[in-house]
Amino acid sequence: MSTASVASTIEECAASRTALRIAGRSTWLDAGRPVRADRTLSLSDDTGVVSYVPGDLTLTVRAGTSLSEIERVTREQNQWLPLDPYGSTDGTIGATLATASAGPLASSFGMPRDLLLGLEFVNGRGEVIRGGGKVVKNVAGFDLSRLMTGSWGTLGVITEVTLRLYALPKEDRTFAIRLKGSQKEIASLVYGISTSPLAPFALLLVSGSTSQALGLGQDPQLLIRFGGNEAMVRSEVDALSRLTRPNEIESSTWTKLRGLEREAHTVVRVSGLPRRFLAVSAEILADDIPGIRTYVDPRRGVLRVVAGHDSETLPVNASVDLRIEPTDSTHVIYEKLDPHVWSIVSPSVASDPLSQGIKKAYDPFNILNPGILGDVM
Repeated sequence: MSTASVASTIEECAASRTALRIAGRSTWLDAGRPVRADRTLSLSDDTGVVSYVPGDLTLTVRAGTSLSEIERVTREQNQWLPLDPYGSTDGTIGATLATASAGPLASSFGMPRDLLLGLEFVNGRGEVIRGGGKVVKNVAGFDLSRLMTGSWGTLGVITEVTLRLYALPKEDRTFAIRLKGSQKEIASLVYGISTSPLAPFALLLVSGSTSQALGLGQDPQLLIRFGGNEAMVRSEVDALSRLTRPNEIESSTWTKLRGLEREAHTVVRVSGLPRRFLAVSAEILADDIPGIRTYVDPRRGVLRVVAGHDSETLPVNASVDLRIEPTDSTHVIYEKLDPHVWSIVSPSVASDPLSQGIKKAYDPFNILNPGILGDVM
């Protein structure tokens, strides 16, 4: 599918007021609020590399290109896109950016919007719009790229993106630290590592049930990933060894962790000040419920709670049950829920005047993924 055909389809649907469900490879269709659509616009066939300039560390691809294909292409040039959203690498780059999905690497390399240099999209009128550019230094004008990232396809259909790449690290090693002992001992160890001068690619605390699903045993674990040249990684590992006794594990553990959410029926994300998460991380890990998997990124201040099909649905007041007291600096984001629960816990996140104004400007007939962020018109 080309940009012209996407524009033609949207223009036709705008004229007939036909609602569209925007999809990549349909691996995340159960995320977000239910969409009230009469037709599906899939970009799964809109794939391929448009331009790749290894010397500039930039890559331009069609939105339907999978994350695994981007990884394959960039690795041939010893480069990579450090974007590891939870789920499957079969997911498309367009859907990843539209949902602003990120994983453990975000604490070091930034969120999807930080890796996006420019894009092309088609708005709800069928007009083709381009924002950003194809070079790293591009700050002129209104930042349409950031506006589209995380808009869940409600403002326009992303058709092409330009991404910022990084050099592939010579060494990429992962270690697991078993968190056993009293809550005070665990909290002290986690605090010491999290606030140390160590600069890992990723650092994540996982509950016992998560650890067991990863094949690492029944105790909570601290997973830490180092990357860079050989001397740099060796120095980091030596420094970590002075704090605790790390156990090296396969780097594929991160891929396995991301895949735990593929079959989840409920996913809740709680974000807040990192220092608050450090203070209660040991208590969160101690409240281990079979079938409920939790993991904490203490550097970003993000807690993810995942309920698989072998568990009950999470309670609505999950933030209280997880010992994170709601405050102005704490936010609970529901990513996956039973369709009937949305109207109770989070009917809309885009009902404010600013969001409604932007929606009307880009999708005046409300045909793009209507309802996925709640009612806005």
